[in-house]
Amino acid sequence: MVSVVALLEAASARSAELDAECAATKEELAEIDRQVAAKREEKTIKAQDAIRELLKGKESGMKRAKTLEAAAGHVRKALAKLQAAQAAGLDDWRDLRNETVKLSDFAKEQLKDSGVLAELQKSCSGSLSVEGAQLSFVGGAGGLEKLKQALDSLESGFSCSVEVDALMLRLLETRGALKRLEDKHGVTISPQGGASVVVAGPAAKAGQAAKAVRWYLSGKAELHCPREFVAAAKVQAKEVEGDTGAYIEISRQGSGFGGGSTIQIRGDAECVQDAEAQMRQWLDDREGKCRVFVDVEILKTMAEDQVRQFTDDLWHFGEKFQISAHAAGGVVELRGPAGGPWEGPARAELKMIVDYYAAEAAKASAPAKAEPAADDGGWGA
Repeated sequence: MVSVVALLEAASARSAELDAECAATKEELAEIDRQVAAKREEKTIKAQDAIRELLKGKESGMKRAKTLEAAAGHVRKALAKLQAAQAAGLDDWRDLRNETVKLSDFAKEQLKDSGVLAELQKSCSGSLSVEGAQLSFVGGAGGLEKLKQALDSLESGFSCSVEVDALMLRLLETRGALKRLEDKHGVTISPQGGASVVVAGPAAKAGQAAKAVRWYLSGKAELHCPREFVAAAKVQAKEVEGDTGAYIEISRQGSGFGGGSTIQIRGDAECVQDAEAQMRQWLDDREGKCRVFVDVEILKTMAEDQVRQFTDDLWHFGEKFQISAHAAGGVVELRGPAGGPWEGPARAELKMIVDYYAAEAAKASAPAKAEPAADDGGWGA
């Protein structure tokens, strides 16, 4: 195998020869142009014949110049490649690689540190340059593979945090969802303080895993479950989980005054919507009841102690009409016997309750009236 040094010497010599031939041909063509210009000044028939012969020679010279320039261009490219191979310390020019690697946002930020870039270059024994989100490499095939391995190692230091409420975090852990995401994306997902998870691994894979975690957080619903149906509801919840892909937990948290439990549904918004509809229908079928929903916007702005009082008032309100009444978000759910005469009167009284709380809120937010000026006994008049 001919060495890179020998090929470089031969290519350099040939490049010089071709450059000299190109220069000589250009000078010949320039001389022909000068002769044609002079003959045109003579304005004779003999001169016109000479011009035609000169132009024929120029056409032949231009073809030769084009061929020489193309050959010189090929040799220059080969020379540049051989020079790059020599600079990279390669014995075989065919081993040379000139590639561009797209960087993740994380890797791009890391490589702004000149020390990190120097370590990366040392690991691959090649020439590196960064422009925007592109890393350019010139070196051997083995160095390119080492570069890719070093980039993977650099990217593995990436991590991001995703906020997750305590209930959802517990559901993701107990249902094995976090472990499945780890295996699927090749990352680690670690709970942090019961309120978030940290996803660590290569930037692209960690980003995909974090996106998958957020997918589980897009839906949320809560239903009240009467005390006597809690055991059966837990059995039904397992079936609904399998049908919809949502996660369901039944607990006393948020069940309000009067007992019972709360059916807490979490997961993707579409899955939660399906699961909520199925659990609502199951509850209605068990009790032979129907439900109506009343928007109560003031609930969204009420203080926590007012919400608790409102929740207690709803229990007494429900007792009066022999129905159940529960508030969630900005909605009050009224649930009673299907076909019963309770809905109209219950809506009317609920409006009175809401109006009362609205009036109290208005009083609390109204600016204090100015105190009347004290009688100064005529002083200062």
